[in-house]
Amino acid sequence: MIALGILIATIASFIASAVLYAIPPVSRLVTRTSTPRPGIPVALQMLSVVARSLLASFLIAGLMTAAGWHGPAAGALLGLALSVLPLILLFGGVVHENTAVPTAGIHLLDWIIKLTLIGILVGLFV
Repeated sequence: MIALGILIATIASFIASAVLYAIPPVSRLVTRTSTPRPGIPVALQMLSVVARSLLASFLIAGLMTAAGWHGPAAGALLGLALSVLPLILLFGGVVHENTAVPTAGIHLLDWIIKLTLIGILVGLFV
């Protein structure tokens, strides 16, 4: 059953990201302040989003199982707690790579949504 939760969480996470980045003000901000890597096809970029969501889903499922935590509330709290990791990385991007603060904020919001959603959905199956 956990595998089904991981699959559902991965797909839902991908959809949530797509919805966030499709919001016109968000899309305009990211387009204006980001520099896409040349030569990487959009399909490969989307596949990388799915892969990252899958890895996050496995991580949350593994941590919940190892800790003996069950249910969507525990999963949501774990996902929210894990949001500190993207915060740390994005903070480094702002300080060391001149990433625009609003853009880093959007990416952080994306990860907060993803990790919390993944935690809720995986928690339903753990």
